Amino acid sequence: MATHAPTSASRSPGPRHARPSRLSRFSGGGRPHIPLHTVAIPVTLGIVYGIWAPFIQRRGEPLNALQITLGVVSGLSVALLVFILLRLPKTLATEIRAGAFGVVAGMSLGFLYSLSYASVFRSSGIGLTVGAATAIAAFYYFHTREP
Repeated sequence: MATHAPTSASRSPGPRHARPSRLSRFSGGGRPHIPLHTVAIPVTLGIVYGIWAPFIQRRGEPLNALQITLGVVSGLSVALLVFILLRLPKTLATEIRAGAFGVVAGMSLGFLYSLSYASVFRSSGIGLTVGAATAIAAFYYFHTREP
């Protein structure tokens, strides 16, 4: 009988239960797995942007409902855009991803600058400059850090 007993060499090494595949979009419970940084960064940027926008526009006057609405809508839109950018697949071309980050950064800061009643040309120039600088920095980051 001892000749039929399993030996340690006949067992396969490793855990009994296989780990779920990394390609799976679902972790346990059927809920999609979203990394913490892809939620924390957009929420933080949305809150900061949503607070910053009405304070630029009010110019020392008391806060009113229109300015609160401006802050909520602009904060939500920036948070949503940044969330979408962070969830873009890494298989997308590096140039397109970097350009998308540049567009969102340029539009956001150009809009904030326009709230200070600056000229349209100056606001557009600030937006284009910031957008181009962000696109270049994002391209460099993606190109050097991703395989």
